[in-house]
Amino acid sequence: MSTDPFDAPTPAAPPAAGTVQPDPKRDRWGRYLLPDPGEPGATSTLPWTRATTFAKSISDTFGLTKWQCRMVAKGLTLRQDLYARAAAATIDDRQVLDQVVEAAKEAAGSSTGASLGSALHQFTERVDRGEQIQVPAPWDADVAAYCKALADHQIEVNAALIERIIVVRQHHVAGTLDRIYSSPTWKLPRIGDLKTGKDLSHGWLEIAVQLALYANADAMWNGLTDTYEPMPNVDREVGVVIHLPVGVGHATVYEVNLTAGWDIARTCAEVRGLRNRRDLAAVMPSRPAPLLDELSQQIQQAATQQALNLLWQQATVRGEWTIAHTELAKARKAALTS
Repeated sequence: MSTDPFDAPTPAAPPAAGTVQPDPKRDRWGRYLLPDPGEPGATSTLPWTRATTFAKSISDTFGLTKWQCRMVAKGLTLRQDLYARAAAATIDDRQVLDQVVEAAKEAAGSSTGASLGSALHQFTERVDRGEQIQVPAPWDADVAAYCKALADHQIEVNAALIERIIVVRQHHVAGTLDRIYSSPTWKLPRIGDLKTGKDLSHGWLEIAVQLALYANADAMWNGLTDTYEPMPNVDREVGVVIHLPVGVGHATVYEVNLTAGWDIARTCAEVRGLRNRRDLAAVMPSRPAPLLDELSQQIQQAATQQALNLLWQQATVRGEWTIAHTELAKARKAALTS
């Protein structure tokens, strides 16, 4: 009889449409604390690398870092109290300076876009769960654009599979997928993701990896029963991203190459593995100077220049004189003449 819990699974009862899954515990780095689905009956939890963190392993963050620096600089000019607090801190007061940095970015409005994006996510999520909600302007136009995009592409939402946590044992990753979409024009349901940022042009690498991880997940966590369910059978080659920038009132639907994303995920795993290498550098051992040979000792002990010349003549005949002996003889001659 097979001991693989996914060989012949007995799925837990799926949550009712509209049910919001509770969030599991996290560690101080925000990683989900979940048991290993490959160990039936396991009660101990493990920290799982976040899918978004994993997907950023090979990303170019230069532009993002520069933008964050600009936000901090601007925020300090708007908040004299933050400037004073930073000035009072030493360079080693990491906790204080970290707090100042976050507050300065907040003062500069760096989180405004993220907050609006989160709100738009929640609006669409409630709509997809079948709730009747009143969306205030101007975001009502965004939600309407989202609904129109679904209708135009014949996309349906499985309300029981919204914001579900999955695990990928191969890369020890856990993440929360946005949606699982279906359409009569597709062979299989597809992993779906809603993006509300202004520009996705520099983010497709991460997005492809992230969706590929979701599509290749081993199991889905049911927070209502604290058990794993089998991962639904989804398309592992194509995913869907709906780009819904905040305040624009327009949505664009993209197909994402998950085959490429899964290949890139392997590269992400290799990069993360390389970070743990400890054989890249080592302290160079000291090398004491070699003991002087007999001729070198005689050169250093010569009492006159004539004695040096005699040593040179005799050693040259024997073929023992080297460039090193010449340097020693020069130094000894200088010492004698001084």
